[in-house]
Amino acid sequence: MSRLEDLIDELRGHPEVPALTALGLAAGIGFGGLYLRHRRQQGRTLQRPFKVVDLVNGESVEDPQAELTRVVQWLQDTIVRPIDSRLPGRPFEHDLLAFPFTPMVVVVGNHSAGKSTFINDLLGLKMQETGVAPTDDGFTVLQRHAKRDEIEDGPTLLSCPENRPFKELQRFGQPFWGHFRRKKLLLPTDTNMPYGLQVVDTPGMIDMPVKSEHMAGGRGYNFIEVVRWFAKRADLILLLFDPDRPGTTGESLDVLTRSLAGLDHKFVIVLNKVDQLDSSVDFARAYGTLGWALSKVIPRKDIPQIYTMYNAGVESEGHTIREHKLPLEAFRKKRKEVVAEVLRAKDRHWDNVITSTEDTLRQLQMVAKVSGAVSDRLSRQYREAVFWGGLGLGVPALVAAKVLNDKWTGSRWIPAAFWAFYGGMSYGIARLLRAYCSQFERLQVADLDTYFEEAYAWYFIHVDAEDLRVRWATVRPRVASILKAAAVSLAPLPRVYEWEIKRIDECLEKDIWYLRLLAKLLRGGADGAPEVNGEKGGTSAADSSP
Repeated sequence: MSRLEDLIDELRGHPEVPALTALGLAAGIGFGGLYLRHRRQQGRTLQRPFKVVDLVNGESVEDPQAELTRVVQWLQDTIVRPIDSRLPGRPFEHDLLAFPFTPMVVVVGNHSAGKSTFINDLLGLKMQETGVAPTDDGFTVLQRHAKRDEIEDGPTLLSCPENRPFKELQRFGQPFWGHFRRKKLLLPTDTNMPYGLQVVDTPGMIDMPVKSEHMAGGRGYNFIEVVRWFAKRADLILLLFDPDRPGTTGESLDVLTRSLAGLDHKFVIVLNKVDQLDSSVDFARAYGTLGWALSKVIPRKDIPQIYTMYNAGVESEGHTIREHKLPLEAFRKKRKEVVAEVLRAKDRHWDNVITSTEDTLRQLQMVAKVSGAVSDRLSRQYREAVFWGGLGLGVPALVAAKVLNDKWTGSRWIPAAFWAFYGGMSYGIARLLRAYCSQFERLQVADLDTYFEEAYAWYFIHVDAEDLRVRWATVRPRVASILKAAAVSLAPLPRVYEWEIKRIDECLEKDIWYLRLLAKLLRGGADGAPEVNGEKGGTSAADSSP
């Protein structure tokens, strides 16, 4: 005890010691806080495992394709996957690209649109069955091979090393991959089909009674989702329609509105078999009907380009004798243009990979903003309900407890009965408040468009931002599914922080531009600056918005 008293007396003799100790402690806490803040900021700053090379000013990359693959994988692993893993249902899981995968053309159309005939002409061999009735019930991948013909079944394709994404198709079940195959073909030397390109022949779209959403018209698997999967990974989507059914069958409309929504930049639309039309009136009727059907999936006032042609090899004697009122020579030229577009798919491959990556980032950003705004509103409403409910039940309970404790002198059964009644009433009110919060949540999910308008109000003031509305049409079902999967009143949605959204902005501004430069380099461009809307460099006002 004497030592403690001596120490106190010594400190009293040196009053500056406690002050210096307190100052040192405060400084230590301050520096520690700054260090922790620095570490936190450092963790939020993007650490790229690659150097963004200035290709415009003459710097070079040793292997542009490997660099492009590295950047896309980094964007997926660093930006998309961490956020997607926190969202209910992982809505972007199947948007992530796996490498490598071969450039791909998907051919979609009615069962009598001439898909297989067109493919046979492209190959230079009759490999696919043709006919007016449906002739193929599965998805067939056709690819040129240097040595021999090979046929691979579905289970083999699911583990295909040069097409890693095929593994994802296992989720559609045996009814799908039991009818999934690949034909590697030894083709004639004069074939139009190049090496390193795969063409996917899809089953013809037909009208059948739909038994359930999952059976998708009696096929045994979700045909709409399978077409969507291939379309999102394709470099070109060849849409073939015949004059008799120009996109008006039930399954065709489902594919247009659900499988192919938001992918119109990949479309090559063909009205095939126009040699079967007898007059310009018939041609105008078929062309107009197809234009109406396409307006359901392409939200533009302008009608997209429609190639009008007929397949090679149909110039029979009957065609020669019959006098046509339509310009068959012009249709033959259009057929050559369609073939040229198919052959360009390899050159478009990496551009489509970049476009898909950019679209995923922008959709993720939109999901984060809108779902975050809805979550904040629901959480605030839930807290208010808890506060006012607790206040409304707590204050009377305190008053009753005071009165019963201080003033009540009668039977003990009366307070016990009162508290039992009050407890039951409190339980009922709590259930009522929970039902109110659930109803409020459903109303907010139904009013998602308002949250979208509020989140992007600044862009609608300064620019038309029609691209945002088009993207929102695709994103809205995802946001609704996320909110329905997580009952916000019971388990709050995982928070996507503002700094994460800013990182997406940075990637869209810097890394996507760098990817475009690399793709330009892969195409063999003379300079590094990609063309945007016919001009080198720069972005449009709509493209610059998130």
